[in-house]
Amino acid sequence: MAYYVRKIARSKWQENPLSANKEQAIEEVKSVKADAITNCIKTTGNKLSLWRVEEKRDSIDDIIPLIIGFERPDTCDIIYISDEVFSEEEITLEQSSDDANTPIEELKQYHYNAIVNDYEGLGKFARIVLKSLNNHKRFKGKEVKTKLQDMLNNHEIEKDMISEKLYEKIS
Repeated sequence: MAYYVRKIARSKWQENPLSANKEQAIEEVKSVKADAITNCIKTTGNKLSLWRVEEKRDSIDDIIPLIIGFERPDTCDIIYISDEVFSEEEITLEQSSDDANTPIEELKQYHYNAIVNDYEGLGKFARIVLKSLNNHKRFKGKEVKTKLQDMLNNHEIEKDMISEKLYEKIS
C-alpha cells in the first residue's frame, strides 16, 4: 500500500488519533488548534505538498526530499497518510514533479499535491492528519544530520544542491 509523507508540527495536534465514534470525531475536528491549521496545513496555490512512498518503512530514507530542503538539520515530525484516507475524505491527489522542491531529479516523480481549494478542504485535510496521527514518526536532528553527512560523503548530494546554511551545519 502506498503512503504519502507530510511534515507536521506534532505538538500542535491533539494527543490521540481521531476517534472511531463519529460524533466524538466531529468534536475532535472542531477543536483542532488554529496553530495546527496555520502551521501544518499551509497551502500554496490551494495545494499541499506530499511525498509518495511505496511502503511505510519508518526510515529516514522516506523523508530525503524534505530534509535536503532544510536550513538546519532539525528534528522532523512526519505522518504517513494512506491512499485510503484521501479517498475517504474525497481529496484529490495530483502527481506534480514540476513543483517538487528537491534537487535530486529521480525523486521528483514522487512529489504529489493534495488539492485543497477552500475552507471545507482544509477541514477534510485536518481530519486526514488526525486519522494519520497513529502513523507518526519523529526523526531527531542528529539522525537528520548524520543522513545528510552520509549523503554528502557518498556523493548522493553535493554542496551546491543544499542551502549554504545547511551545508555549514552538517560539515
